[in-house]
Amino acid sequence: MKFREIDGRIKILLLMFFEIFLGVILSLISSRISSNLNNGNINVNQALVMLIILLFIICCVLVLVKYFQKIEQKTFQEDIPPEQSVVPVTTKLQSTKKFLARKVFVSTSLVVAGFVAAFIVQRILDNPVIPPLPVASPTAISTSIPRAIKVLNFAILPTLDFKTLAEQENWKNFIKDMEKTLGISVNIFPVQSYKEAIEAINNNDAQIVWFGGQSYIEAAKEDNIEAFAQTVNNDGSRGYYSYLITNKNQSIVSQVKTLDKNQSDNYIIDAIKKGLLVTFAFNDKNSTSGFLIPNLCVFAKNGIEPETILNNPPSFLRSHEATALAVADERVDVATNNSEALARLKKSHPQAYQKIEIIWESPIIPSDPIAYRKDLPENIKKNIQKFFYNYQNQTVLNIMGWSGFEQASSSNWDIIRDFDDITKKIKSGASNSQLQAEAQRICSP
Repeated sequence: MKFREIDGRIKILLLMFFEIFLGVILSLISSRISSNLNNGNINVNQALVMLIILLFIICCVLVLVKYFQKIEQKTFQEDIPPEQSVVPVTTKLQSTKKFLARKVFVSTSLVVAGFVAAFIVQRILDNPVIPPLPVASPTAISTSIPRAIKVLNFAILPTLDFKTLAEQENWKNFIKDMEKTLGISVNIFPVQSYKEAIEAINNNDAQIVWFGGQSYIEAAKEDNIEAFAQTVNNDGSRGYYSYLITNKNQSIVSQVKTLDKNQSDNYIIDAIKKGLLVTFAFNDKNSTSGFLIPNLCVFAKNGIEPETILNNPPSFLRSHEATALAVADERVDVATNNSEALARLKKSHPQAYQKIEIIWESPIIPSDPIAYRKDLPENIKKNIQKFFYNYQNQTVLNIMGWSGFEQASSSNWDIIRDFDDITKKIKSGASNSQLQAEAQRICSP
């Protein structure tokens, strides 16, 4: 059956339903454009293209309404009984106008109703009503899960100065790639210390954190933090090394070069006692390679506290870049660092790097964990995993010194927990002989 053969009243009903459908579509499109533009998922140019499409649909609706009016007028004229065909033309036109006015009013009301219905549906989709979780036990989840994640804050530890980090095109490209995969905005959340990073994710100020091993196990003491990935180096290794570094102008350098760097701790202790090395700088007390490992494998391994043999209390400079530059500038005699940070320094500050000599090297340390909050929506967590596990932008990875990322779990950093346990024993006053035995066991190459 052709459309022209359908009864006029049925045509009117069909067109009314079609108008309602178009009203719903128009409302959903306009709402989605506004939402995505506000969230940064689309740019202005993309929004303009969508608006042009929206205007085209509106024009189609106007043409449809015009056609609808013609059908209504024809239907009205067909409904006039033959005996009334002698009605004066002016009376017939007035009746037709009133009829069309009523129909146009009904049609417009239906379109508006469609828009309102679509708006309500959109609000329900964006903010679903989720009934409260039943309380099964005292350990049940007490914090509310975000209903709609539109922005993620990514806290990056201060292996580099943050002002430099935020400006580096490489990190910008990494974040842009992450946004494309997740489909939501990702912001770098500035932290100036490991403690700030731990507080940020525990307080939900940041939802993803690039940790060091020690800072991760501190944060993971809260049950809501989960490591899901770790970095893989260009050589395929899943770890890095803690270093003690000094300036090449130091008198001890020539002697240290003849020693095995993972067994040079005794010589360094003797050099400090003799006053050949006066000033010492750690990174941060929550840093794995910048404090925990060198403190245990150099000082505790030899049964001493750094404060007892240094002429000046050790400094804490808060980042690997800061300790490296302090050594290069001869502001401190010895400082902690690690293999990954020095590899980056070689590219960012080649002149400073040339002035640095590695005088001690630790056993391998598991590479950096990347962790997120467990209460993130499952689809967001899966997309985050997808991004890291499949990331292949070699331009970005090569500059960072990585070949990629691989799946990981909390147990990967159990060795760091062993180091942390010894540190607690130190603070509780355990005997030096016991600490030495444990440190020697864990710190052996």
